Amino acid sequence: MNILPKKRWHVRTKENIARVKQDEAKFNEEQRQIKYRALLADQEARTEALRRRTSSEVCPSASTSSRTTLLSDCSAELITGNKEYEAEKKAEQEAKEKSIGLLTYLGQSLVESGGQRPWYDMHPKQLQNTDTSDKKKTKDEWEAKKKARADPLTEMNKISDWFEKRREERAKEEAKSIQRANACIAAMPTLFPHDILVPKTSTNPHPLAEAIAAVKARRQESDVRKSKSRIDLEESGPVTTEPSLASSDEKSGTICSLDPPGAVSNAVQLAKQLQVDRLRAERLQRERKERERAALVMAKARGLSQALHDPNEPTVSTNERDLPFNSAFNPELAAVLAERRQRHRDSRKRHYPCD
Repeated sequence: MNILPKKRWHVRTKENIARVKQDEAKFNEEQRQIKYRALLADQEARTEALRRRTSSEVCPSASTSSRTTLLSDCSAELITGNKEYEAEKKAEQEAKEKSIGLLTYLGQSLVESGGQRPWYDMHPKQLQNTDTSDKKKTKDEWEAKKKARADPLTEMNKISDWFEKRREERAKEEAKSIQRANACIAAMPTLFPHDILVPKTSTNPHPLAEAIAAVKARRQESDVRKSKSRIDLEESGPVTTEPSLASSDEKSGTICSLDPPGAVSNAVQLAKQLQVDRLRAERLQRERKERERAALVMAKARGLSQALHDPNEPTVSTNERDLPFNSAFNPELAAVLAERRQRHRDSRKRHYPCD
């Protein structure tokens, strides 16, 4: 059974919209005609009244003709009016109503009528941009930020900052642990006597290399002196084919005096001694750190918890039953109730007799 096969249930169609617009135009034209007829009737009544008044009075024909022309001009103005002013006023009124969304024709949306889009029909980002126009970000700024985020140097800087922060935290923790260890050592002098003294080491980390370099420089200086002494001896002495034994002895004596063997041995011994001192200082430092760590472990094992905590740090109770009830409205009542609850808990505790 096919009922109403060509029925269109949708109301806002192009034909209906055109029909409504035509009806509105027809209604406006009828209203204009009614107003025109009312004005015309009023004008005719006025002219008739003026004619009766003028006919009753005795006046020259010139004055009557001038009055009739004046009345005709006034009646024409009453009928027509100022069309330009009325059109401007009507356009302003329509624009105002369209801007606030009051005037919309059938088939037109609010945007088509010239108004602004409502806030619920806009994207949150667009709404934020419209509300805060001073915080608009241009495309160049976005590109610069995007490049900065994609730059590996920024990630490296972040990681280096993180490592630096971690180093500072570790240094603080080590300083606190050393302070606690010193407190434990002072509390237990019998277990940890203060006999490990770390000597001051030299600033140079490689004393042997420095000593070897000094020895090499001395050897070079001695070689230069030897060559100069040989040249002086050759220039001063007689030129002979067979050198004498005395001259050879003098040369060997001068060479031995220029290169003393004790200087090299002293430099090597000094370098060895510095190396030994540095190694001894490192060993004592390691032993002291181990003793501090052992002091912390012994303090925890013996229950010396007060020595492990910083005296400036406030002790916070972790038991929820010991914490009072916090009330911002009536703190006096909360304190009274807390005392009452504490007395009740104390009374309910079981006291076992000691054997």
